[in-house]
Amino acid sequence: MTQSVVVQVGQCGNQIGCCFWDLALREHAAVNQKGIYDEAISSFFRNVDTRVVGDGGSISKGKICSLKARAVLIDMEEGVVNEILQGPLRDVFDTKQLITDISGSGNNWAVGHKVFGSLYQDQILEKFRKSAEHCDCLQCFFIIHSMGGGTGSGLGTFLLKVLEDEFPEVYRFVTSIYPSGEDDVITSPYNSILAMKELNEHADCVLPIDNQSIIYIHSS
Repeated sequence: MTQSVVVQVGQCGNQIGCCFWDLALREHAAVNQKGIYDEAISSFFRNVDTRVVGDGGSISKGKICSLKARAVLIDMEEGVVNEILQGPLRDVFDTKQLITDISGSGNNWAVGHKVFGSLYQDQILEKFRKSAEHCDCLQCFFIIHSMGGGTGSGLGTFLLKVLEDEFPEVYRFVTSIYPSGEDDVITSPYNSILAMKELNEHADCVLPIDNQSIIYIHSS
């Protein structure tokens, strides 16, 4: 069995990521009505015995006990992550796999990439290593981030180089949300250009998404 670790970076990355986990749970429940921990769900979730003190005892087969997302949540503003932890999916995330700050990156790629990248590199690496330890065969890190915001574009692309150095044999897949033409953040075009350079150099596969298309889907 192979596993993937989802890395949600910034406000947009965490909001999109939360929708992904909700959809993954609902779709799997529809086809696995007996509640068996199978290969499909193990790709993105750990099956944990919450009665075991500490990280919990991982269960590789049998009935689903308690699912924990193979995820690392990162944001330099804590608002969205706090909302997730107070929402219906709060029990799905391991609170030890979160990194937040309170100041934010001010919609500035350089702050996210240079300042917070250097400041949080060791902590982020620790989270990545912990996630990898819980995998039998880690296939890829799947990063979800925006191109227009400071944390998503800056810190999100900084992580690609970190992953390339630490896990050179593991694929780096990226879902990048590009700003719409009506984006009112004046720095978003600059952030996007700077982030694209990093994606070109360090990502194995990029899945670009237009933010305006997400808005249309959500409103329809």
